[in-house]
Formats: sequence, structure tokens, C-alpha cells
Amino acid sequence: MKLVVTGATGFLGSRTTSILRERGHEVVALARPGGAARAATEDLAVERADAGDPGTRRYLAGSDAVLHFAGVPDPARARSDPARAVRENAGATLNLLEGCLAHGAALVYPSTLRAAVDPPPDAYALSKRLGEETCQMHPAPATVVRLPSVFGPGQVAAEGATGAIASFAARALAGEPIVVEGDPERARDFLYVDDFVLALERIVRDARWNETLTVATGAATPLRRAAELVRDAAGNDVPIETRGGTLAPGENESYVGEPALGFPIRPLEEAVPLYVDWLRTLRVNG
Repeated sequence: MKLVVTGATGFLGSRTTSILRERGHEVVALARPGGAARAATEDLAVERADAGDPGTRRYLAGSDAVLHFAGVPDPARARSDPARAVRENAGATLNLLEGCLAHGAALVYPSTLRAAVDPPPDAYALSKRLGEETCQMHPAPATVVRLPSVFGPGQVAAEGATGAIASFAARALAGEPIVVEGDPERARDFLYVDDFVLALERIVRDARWNETLTVATGAATPLRRAAELVRDAAGNDVPIETRGGTLAPGENESYVGEPALGFPIRPLEEAVPLYVDWLRTLRVNG
């Protein structure tokens, strides 16, 4: 398949690009001009193009689908600039859909489980919901993929990556206490990134267009338990501090998905050590 990946220097975009290329697909990787450099993307050949620029549509010519990871990827950044989150997560999506319509391609729009909540709990979920609705109302073929908490290689807290497991692993490997803010028993559905990429490949291969799918494990893991698994994998007997406190809207809730696709997934007990080992390798080589 020939695929276009936007946001190709971010966590999900870079890992998706790498794995799909390894699996023999032709991948055109796009990243915004002036984007931040990341250790995991140093050898990743990318084209510099803004997903919201009409000129970027030309990259879709001859492609089967665009996997659209460009945008504002986390709640904190969306809270700080909600209007930008809407422009990036909905407006740039519309631009790419116009390109898909012109070039006979389809679009996969990675969204979030939070976007399924009514009303959306925060600006991030709202911007993603608007992106979903843009896909659903546009005539180009597009599928929304709602994601849980994805983690794994390519996700580095020191480079600005968000996510509980990334934060826990960075602290544990540094020999620092793992800190769980808010309710330590709130649950997340943690999905290993490599399993997610294979699910994306299947969606495009099977032409599952004009659907809203959930790619998730269905397993509810309390943050305290996730912290324990990270500590065990790191091999550092650091304390786990549960500080409680009030968090931003949407942050102190539990989010668990109902899987819509049957695909192989690694249990968290297997996936967390794989990620921690990757981080160790990055630290040694860095």
C-alpha cells in the first residue's frame, strides 16, 4: 500500500511510519516545518509540509490512504490554546479530506475515547469530536479510530511526550519516585503502540471506511497498578507517591474502550517491559 502519514515526527506518527515501512509499505512521511527534533526520528526521512496547507494535498496523489496524526495531541496543550486545537484537529482534517476527495484516497482520523463522552469533558475532547464530525460529514471516505492511552517506543517524556506510563518510566529509570496525581485508582485502557499500528494496517487493507471504530484492549488498569508494573520493569525500588489533589476537567476520570476489532494485543505485563527496555537502549545510545 502507499500511505501518507502526517505528524510523522510525533510519537504515533513516527512509530507508524517506521513499522509500516518495515512491513513493505510505501510511506510518505509529512511533518510540519520547524517541528521539534526527537531522538527516535533522527533517521526518519520526512517531507516538511503543514497538514493545514492546501498545497499539502498534492502528497496524496496515488496514495491509498492518509493516516492523520498531525494536530494538538494532548489535553494540556488544548487547554492552553483551545482555538488552535480546533484549527489543528478539525481544520487541518478538512484540508486533508479535500485532498482525499481530489486524489481518490481515504483518511484515517485517530481520535480519543474522550470524544465519545457527552458533553466532551475538555477542550481536547471537543476539538477531536469536531474532527470526527468533519470526517463524518465530508464526502471523502474516512474512518474515525478512537484510541485509549497508547504508549511504547517513540514516546519520551523528556521530549514533551505525554502519557502516564511515559512519565512513570522516566522517573523510575532515573531512580526518582513515581508520582500519581489525583485518584490513583482511576483507570486507563493502555494499548501498546506496535499493536495499534498493526490494527491501522488492517483497517486500511480491509477498506473499513465510513465507520467509527475503537481500537482498545478493553482492560481497565488503575494508575497505581500501572506504576507498579513500570517500577518492576525498571528494577528500581522507587516509592510510588499518591498525592491526590484536584486535576483539570477530564483528567481525574476513567477511560476504557470497548474493542471494535479483533486483533492480537500484548498484555500490559508484557508490553511495559518492552517499552522500558527501549527507553534503556535510548539512554545508553544517547
